[in-house]
Formats: sequence, structure tokens, C-alpha cells
Amino acid sequence: MENKFKIEEVRKFWDKVANDYDRLNEKVNRVHEQRFTEAVKYLELKNNDRVLNIWSRTGKAVPYLKKLAKINLYNLEVSHQMLKIAQKKYPKERFELTDLERLPFSDNYFDAVLSLETLEHTPRPLQLLKEFQRALKKGKKLVMSLPPRTAEVPLRIYEAFFENHGEGPHRFLPSRRVKKMLSEAGLKLLLHKGTLLIPAGPKGLQALGEKVIEKMQKTPVRELGIRQFYVCQK
Repeated sequence: MENKFKIEEVRKFWDKVANDYDRLNEKVNRVHEQRFTEAVKYLELKNNDRVLNIWSRTGKAVPYLKKLAKINLYNLEVSHQMLKIAQKKYPKERFELTDLERLPFSDNYFDAVLSLETLEHTPRPLQLLKEFQRALKKGKKLVMSLPPRTAEVPLRIYEAFFENHGEGPHRFLPSRRVKKMLSEAGLKLLLHKGTLLIPAGPKGLQALGEKVIEKMQKTPVRELGIRQFYVCQK
């Protein structure tokens, strides 16, 4: 499977919005930060583990990962401008540019891979998943999040009323397609979870939405959560 956009288009878009990225996400901080607080629940890291964070954007995941253990963290980023911002924020961390297709690491290199809201922006998503599988050690985990296809509508509604950095070139995928690609890449799905059924509004209403979707993970309601998590194992 290949998308119609190229990595140069993806990079150009995120370079353009890089300086506004953190400011705009602070306005929806609870929803934005949820990707980190939820993802780390599934990472079982030990001291000296090698962990890949792709793509890392302005480095928001760094402190969440560093709290888990004294890890060797490798951050790969698409945007030149976001990479510069991240390096300024975390000067002691590794940040490198990526094309979301070829990983500059040997086989069986990582103890964990974290990929948050990345696959939908990848020109060749199956190729990237195969790279995750190649670079992971046997028995180790990939934790991934991305919006489902149904998220296009709430995204358009939100952007009609509120300032947003946008998504740029992307393709939101239905979970069945994601699961098929994971299998084709040689990754075993351990968990698929829908979250953020009601991503905006009063805190109580959002909390109610999470209770509802938590109880309905085995129904089509799961697909309505705007952030889907996939926990996989090599």
C-alpha cells in the first residue's frame, strides 16, 4: 500500500507549522498529552534499553519515556524545523531526520518502538511497519497510535471553529486495514484500543466518554474514538 503524497510534501507542511505546534497543542493539552500518558502504560522498559521514538516532533514524549527507566533514547523526526526546536529543548538527547521509510539501524536493535500519530503521514506505511519489525528485537513491543478513518469528520468540524495546526498530507486508515498491514509486516497484535470518544467539552463529559468507550471495546463504538492504540510484538 502506498499513499499519493511524498515525504517532501509531509516535511514541507510540518516545517511550516513547527513554530506554532506547541502553542496550538497547549489549547487542547489534555487530548494532546493523552497520547503519551496512555502509550507509556504498555511499555515495559529496563535500564539501558534502546528505545526508538518516531516521529518525535518537538520532543514532548521525551520526559514521559525518561521517567520509565534510564533508557538509550533515539528520536527520529521528519521536519527540519521541529528537529531544531526539539534539540533546543532537549540538548542532551539524540534527534535525527527520518524519511519514515528506512531506519538507519541494524536488525534486532531496539527493545521498544514508540510511534505516535505517524503511520497516517507515511507515504509507504507497510514499508515503515516492516522496518519497525526488522529493527525490533524478538519478543519486544511496538506501541503505536493513530486516528481512525472516522476521525476525518470531527477534525473538519474542529478546524471550522478553532485554530489548529492541521494534519497536512495524511490518510487516516480503518483499523481493519492497520491490522492487516501489521500482520503482513510480521507483527503480532496484542491489543487494539479506541480512546477519546468525546475529545472536547466539559471535563465530566469527556470522562463519561472514556468510561463508555472503555466498556465497549469489543463493539463498533471503539472505532469512534479519535485516537486508536495498537500494541504489537515481534
